[in-house]
Amino acid sequence: MCKDNTEAQICGSGGLYNPADSSTVDQKTIQIRLPDPGSLDGSQSQANVSWRQIMETLQIPRPKYQPVVVQNFSIKLVDKASIHLPDGSADYRPQLGNLALGAPDVKHVFDGSPEVNASLIPAAIYQSGEISTNSFGLHIGSVAMGIPLSLWLGGYDSSRLLGSVSSQPYSGDQLLIDLLEVGIGVDNGASPFPFAQKQDLLRQGNASIGDSIQVSLDPLAPYLHLPQSTCAAIASYLPVSYQSKYRLYFWNTEDPRYEPLVKSPSFLSFTFRAPSLPQAKLIIKVPFQLLNLTLQAPMIDTPTQYFPCRSPLAGGTHPSGYALGRAFLQAAFLAVNWDENHGAWSLGQAPGPDTATAPQQEQFSNIFKSSTASWSDSWKGHWTPIEEKISTVNSTSPAVPKDAAAPMAGLSAGAKAGIGVGCAAALVAGIGLCFYRMRSRARRASERASQQAAEAKRIEEEKFQRAEIPFMVEAADPEPVEMSHREIFQELPASPPSPPPKPRPGPS
Repeated sequence: MCKDNTEAQICGSGGLYNPADSSTVDQKTIQIRLPDPGSLDGSQSQANVSWRQIMETLQIPRPKYQPVVVQNFSIKLVDKASIHLPDGSADYRPQLGNLALGAPDVKHVFDGSPEVNASLIPAAIYQSGEISTNSFGLHIGSVAMGIPLSLWLGGYDSSRLLGSVSSQPYSGDQLLIDLLEVGIGVDNGASPFPFAQKQDLLRQGNASIGDSIQVSLDPLAPYLHLPQSTCAAIASYLPVSYQSKYRLYFWNTEDPRYEPLVKSPSFLSFTFRAPSLPQAKLIIKVPFQLLNLTLQAPMIDTPTQYFPCRSPLAGGTHPSGYALGRAFLQAAFLAVNWDENHGAWSLGQAPGPDTATAPQQEQFSNIFKSSTASWSDSWKGHWTPIEEKISTVNSTSPAVPKDAAAPMAGLSAGAKAGIGVGCAAALVAGIGLCFYRMRSRARRASERASQQAAEAKRIEEEKFQRAEIPFMVEAADPEPVEMSHREIFQELPASPPSPPPKPRPGPS
């Protein structure tokens, strides 16, 4: 894979690992044929797979220190593979591998005679005494938004964590959690939607979904793998269209709603069950800027913006097929402690691009330290809030009394509109009654002098004209906001240049 010059840029600067060029590779000790490695990217089918299990000596460089050396590092080496597009119309070569970041077991054990114990990265470094726990802390970040990858072995960067953290036990090598709700919100400014916030998108259009669904946090999967009805519910409020060839939603970049929306402080919110927190819930917000991704070669000829919501994974290791992958983890902090007695994994809100650049390294303990920065402040330099347009009464018009302008508590918008229309109708009826009475008095006073009658009528009309008449003014629609940013986020790779890690019992 990636052997010719035409694909050099797709492969990236990391290069191609070739065991023939290594003097430390062990291709003979593990002679056991394992099952098919499954989907290489967590969501696609594949064909023509040729692979083998090897061991290698891995060196992890450290500035100002000697490199960390991991002996007998377990590698699943894929020599040949092709991935089908979802509709089977074309094949392409995978561009990313994955780096396993440990498992509940400290060794990758291969049954046989004799038994082979290969090494897993965090456990091997922990056993060597270089780190205090068999653990890692991860924030994938976003290359296009200038949020660099943060990965710490044996600890975490507290500047990549905002607010509360939900901690829960892992299940084997699966990081499972209950998703209670999916919603749309706007942090500040006017809303690009016909509402300020919207909830219950998880169950919209699907009565079979109960109070929650169980999802897996998976850095190997690229998308938001949710019920198809949930993706459709979210997409119904976005300028997108579904493309069955790719099983993805493409943004309609010519729609006048597109640029104001993806640049605005609007977001998708994910509410999780969090028994470890006093409120028993954790909300993670993912700005639409991070969900305006770009599909690139080799999947498509012309770079195309897409919204990364896709139906559940078919088969694989995810119990339900529901998974939140790299698209979600751009905005989330993830940490795992594989300790056999106190093991747990943790989830929290990650900041945006306007955050501290110096890492704040912390070791794992029962209490997580988080940054005091606010989530809104970490994004404000990259948002363009939509201006809220408020129409005002002309200075020459009569003032509206405060009690008339104040909204009526407990009334719906329809009821308030009805009251406004009713008052206007009563006012028109009053005007008609006023003219009727003035004309009646004029007829009964016909015996008076014409000059006196005219004067009386003039006085009555002046009184009517001086009456203050309250009225309603409808707010104008917000002006579109021009945006020039577009995220570059490739399907494969669909993450920052460094391959996103995936906790597995065995590396791939």
